[in-house]
Amino acid sequence: MIGIVLTGHGNFASGLSSSLKLIVGIPENFRSVDFLPEDSIEELTGKIEAAMEELHTCDQLLVLTDLKGGSPYNVATKLRLQKGLDKVAVVAGTNLPCLIEASMGTDTQDVKAFAQALVKSTREQVELFRTEEESAAVAQPAKRRSVRPVSPDAPDGKIVHARVDERLIHGQVAMVWTNTVGASRIVVVNDQAIGDEMILSGLKMAKPAGVHVSVLSVKRAVQRLKENAYPGDRIFVITKNIADMAELVRQGVAIETVNVGNVAKREGSRNIKKSVNLTQQDIDDINEIVSLGHTVTAQMIPNEPAQSILSFL
Repeated sequence: MIGIVLTGHGNFASGLSSSLKLIVGIPENFRSVDFLPEDSIEELTGKIEAAMEELHTCDQLLVLTDLKGGSPYNVATKLRLQKGLDKVAVVAGTNLPCLIEASMGTDTQDVKAFAQALVKSTREQVELFRTEEESAAVAQPAKRRSVRPVSPDAPDGKIVHARVDERLIHGQVAMVWTNTVGASRIVVVNDQAIGDEMILSGLKMAKPAGVHVSVLSVKRAVQRLKENAYPGDRIFVITKNIADMAELVRQGVAIETVNVGNVAKREGSRNIKKSVNLTQQDIDDINEIVSLGHTVTAQMIPNEPAQSILSFL
């Protein structure tokens, strides 16, 4: 039997579960995991692992997630690599028809084949309603542009956004920020990532279509960004912590504004706003960045005001 774990941002999982309960009922081999705003990646990982453990009597597991590249998806893919490729399958883009079909087919013997069939049927359920007249008048759709536009007046690579985000590339970065700032390349700066094949694999899977990704150490990032290694690109720089971003600024990387989006709770940290927890060292680094003539904001998503982080301190 296949066990099902449904997870996603906010109350996606519990909300979709309530619809499932109304339509076909909740099977015993089903668990839902919400990724709430206050949850860290470690807490989300623990919640998904706990749900998997509750389904330990199932031969195989199917993890259904909302966004490809989102934190629930990234955590699920890492757990799949840890727990065995033949025992766990992960699907992104889950909708209600997908969930209903999944809940009614858990006696299937091969979870990977089952997941592939779900992906196909899920796509078929997404459709735009048209009248006969509208259908007849529809012209051949234009091909989607796969590569982000490059600024015509900036032949040199230009840093268009610099963000501190514990999760690196995830749903908000891939689906929202990259499009908002018009980035053609994401430069992930993290010493740990360059030596971890699992992290590298997750970053490559999470990147938006048509956007290049470079994963660099802090030292290498300073060199590459200062020597114009990405001519013509609109560059989105992401670091996992404030210390790494501060070092880029100290070394003269052309960053005008630093946006602190997501910093997890750690020993000695205090919460200054939703999703941002700072130690005294973080605050010292921020003050140094500001003293060097740069702006530091605290903005989770683009429709929040780009408010100075100093106002929260």
